[in-house]
Amino acid sequence: MPSNHRHLHAFDLRSVVLFTSLTLGGTTAVFAQAAAPSTPDASAQPTLTAKALTPSEVFMRSDVNRDGQLSRAEAKNLPSVSEQFAQWDRDGNGQISLEEFLLNAQRHE
Repeated sequence: MPSNHRHLHAFDLRSVVLFTSLTLGGTTAVFAQAAAPSTPDASAQPTLTAKALTPSEVFMRSDVNRDGQLSRAEAKNLPSVSEQFAQWDRDGNGQISLEEFLLNAQRHE
């Protein structure tokens, strides 16, 4: 009787892990522990605050193959960039460089 279990190849597993890390890693914010409060109350617990990523950090996280360019596929992780890819790709080469990304990010702030 044939087995109903599917064997997961290493490539498939790595793809799932990469997709999951990109999805859960997100580009919106990371949590950082706040500095100790300035009040003398030693029992006060530190709080978590959201730290926005810089445009350069967003670009680096989205550049999956680390070639210094965002392809259309890589830009899909950034919906606002993906929807306006042609406008962000100022030189029309089908890729968004860090320089193009930073120019557009400043315009959208």
